Amino acid sequence: MPKKIKKIGVPILGTLLLASCAGGSVRGTAQPTSGPATSAKTSSDALPSDVPRVPKALDTTRFQQDPCSILAPAQLQMFKLPSAGKPRKEPSPYCIWSDFSGPAKMGLSVTIATERDGLAGLYRRHKDFKVFEPLQIEDYPAAIVATALDKRPQGDCDVEFAATDKLSISVKTT
Repeated sequence: MPKKIKKIGVPILGTLLLASCAGGSVRGTAQPTSGPATSAKTSSDALPSDVPRVPKALDTTRFQQDPCSILAPAQLQMFKLPSAGKPRKEPSPYCIWSDFSGPAKMGLSVTIATERDGLAGLYRRHKDFKVFEPLQIEDYPAAIVATALDKRPQGDCDVEFAATDKLSISVKTT
């Protein structure tokens, strides 16, 4: 049974996923949506049986256009990170905030993984990971992953969260 983290809203995603690496609990509100980019898939797009399904798709459209808007300035301030992230669009929308030499002493990145197959891709490759720990965030499937070493005790963590059955969001902290 996966570890369960309560309550999520896409705007508080980074804060919540950071808590999931530490085993914490954060409150928020899920924001289901429908539409061409996030609608439920047909039976021909069925997921493998071991991959948990997303209960209601979350709309990531605006974050795909502006990945640095996924975290509010107040959330970044909690971690003493600069409010201006560095975005990129390829291969997936991505933003990184870093301040290793300043008060934050950390980096945080968020990737809207449009080029992957959601959590199904992770589940297919789970044996390739040093760490693969499924968890749930307000009934939404997620997994803590590490390819080489488990560096969570040193503060490095990567959580992949399913926003839809075919799209995931990765939050990495260093």
